[in-house]
Amino acid sequence: MKKFVFFLLVSAVSLSSCNKDYYQVKSFYKKTEEHKEIAILPVEIIFSGLQPFDLTEEDVQKQEEGESRAFQISLHSELLKRKENSSKGPKLKLQRVSQTNKIIQEKMTIRESWELTAEEMAELLGVDAVVKSRIEKKRYFSDLASYGIDVASKIIGLLAKDITVFLTGQSLKKSNDIYGRYELLDGTSGETLWSMSYEEAANYKNPADQVINSLNEKAAKNFPYKK
Repeated sequence: MKKFVFFLLVSAVSLSSCNKDYYQVKSFYKKTEEHKEIAILPVEIIFSGLQPFDLTEEDVQKQEEGESRAFQISLHSELLKRKENSSKGPKLKLQRVSQTNKIIQEKMTIRESWELTAEEMAELLGVDAVVKSRIEKKRYFSDLASYGIDVASKIIGLLAKDITVFLTGQSLKKSNDIYGRYELLDGTSGETLWSMSYEEAANYKNPADQVINSLNEKAAKNFPYKK
C-alpha cells in the first residue's frame, strides 16, 4: 500500500499529511455472514491543541460532544448514501443515529459511551457489530448547525483566536492537524473486523460540514459489507 508522507517543520511544529492505513480481517465475510444490523457509535473526540482562553470544563464538554454527534451523523449519512446509490455500498441495515443515541442517553452520557467495549455497546443497542471512531485534532469547529447541533456563541467567538498562529507567524486555516481512526468491531467477540486510519490536513476555510463529510467520505468509500 502506498503511503504519502510529507513533513513540514515550522517554528518547531512538525505536521504530517495524508498518511493512511487500512485493515480487513481475511475471514471477514465468513465472520460476518450472519450480521444483519450495525450501529455507528458517537465518535470519540480528542482535542490536542491549545485550548482557547476562558473556556470552562462545561464549555469543552459541550463542544466535544457536539462534534462527536456531528461526526457520527456524517459517517452514517455517507454510508447510507453509498448503500442507496452504489452497488459497492454496505448491504446490511444501519441503525438510525437518532435511535442509537436515544438508547445510549437513557443509560449514560455520550462521553461515557466512549469508554464502553464493543460487546457492551452492541448488546445495549441490539446490533451485530458497532463502528467505533476516534478523531484527534488541534482545532474546534465553530459551526455545527448543518447537523442540527447548536454551539455556544461564546465558543464560536473564541475559536477565531488560536495562539498557534502567533507561534508560527502564519495562518493555520489549512493545517495537517486531524488524525482519524475507524474500527468495525464484532458485537459478540469484540474482534476488529475492519479498520482505517488517516492523518491529513483539514481546510478550515470551508464550512464544518464540508470538512467533516470529506473526512468521513474516505472511510465510507473503504467500508466493507459490499453488495
